[in-house]
Amino acid sequence: MRKIIVIISLLLIISSTTLFGQDQNVEALIKEGIELHDAGEYEEAIDRYNEALEIDSTHTLAVYEISLSYLALKDFENAILYSTQIIDSQNEQLSSGAYAVKSESLAEMDRVDDSIELLYEGLEKNGPKSILHFNLALNFYKKGDIDKTLEHIKTAIDLDKSHGGAFLLYAYVLKDKGLWVQSILSFQMFLLLEPDSKRSKNAFTEMLQIMQLREVAEPVERSFIQQQLLKNKNENTVSKDKLPPLSIENGLNRNFVYHAITSTKDSLKSASEEVNDFIQFKTVNMEIMKILERESKNYNEGIFWTFYIPFFSHIAHSDYYDVFCRYISVSYYPESFEWWENNPEAALNFIMWFEKGENN
Repeated sequence: MRKIIVIISLLLIISSTTLFGQDQNVEALIKEGIELHDAGEYEEAIDRYNEALEIDSTHTLAVYEISLSYLALKDFENAILYSTQIIDSQNEQLSSGAYAVKSESLAEMDRVDDSIELLYEGLEKNGPKSILHFNLALNFYKKGDIDKTLEHIKTAIDLDKSHGGAFLLYAYVLKDKGLWVQSILSFQMFLLLEPDSKRSKNAFTEMLQIMQLREVAEPVERSFIQQQLLKNKNENTVSKDKLPPLSIENGLNRNFVYHAITSTKDSLKSASEEVNDFIQFKTVNMEIMKILERESKNYNEGIFWTFYIPFFSHIAHSDYYDVFCRYISVSYYPESFEWWENNPEAALNFIMWFEKGENN
């Protein structure tokens, strides 16, 4: 009897050791797959995930990561297949992401209404999640429903203020809505979070147009959708030949901001020394911040007054304002990129200060 117990104990030890080794192999394969995915090697990443599934066919993370790689490959049928497996598994940690993958795949297949219906289901099952509200905003943006887009993008940002894409979409919609001053600040939030991506330069260009610091030859290419709604492209464009909306909106007298822009530009033009484009941007932006800070003393309701203006006023009053302007313009001005290359410590100090939110 004792011999039997000893044999059983040995078998259990060997079995557990084998399982532990298998777990390590699976985790290593998934880690390698994620690294390949991040490097743009999506097919190779899928191969690694499938190797992991050959060891453990129930590993939900491998299934989820496969769905992401198929989405990146624009293989929407397989992205839907694998993300549906995660949704059906009721994995709480991966559920929201799986709903996002499946909804994006449906939208890319021109099934936007199905995508919207799925996202509402995801919210019902998972509660308020930033990624689900963001995807809803994207879908309503594609449908041309600006009010619904605003509703969901604001919720997405309330839930997660570290999502750069949400601020970029918010900037687009605010501009299309005629809320050009708010749009400027949302563009700058995006550029703070994502200063040097492929879409950063276009975002900075569009912001300069709104600030009347760059003439509008044609609408700037936007992210998120291939073909823009033409009706929105030119309706609210700010140019030298067309005044932006100047009425009071949500407590903001936009005429004050417009006057600050034009008078600062005139003052710089009459200066004895020639002012380059970066200095013009930095100076005009500071004057906008001063007006907004002054006006905010009369209002204390709404995210524009309680979050955006205090946030940017804090930067404007800090020792980092010049670095901030360099940082968010690195994708646009060659001299800002050169500054970035030559002053890595200053850039790093600003990033650390910004992330810590220190009051200095």
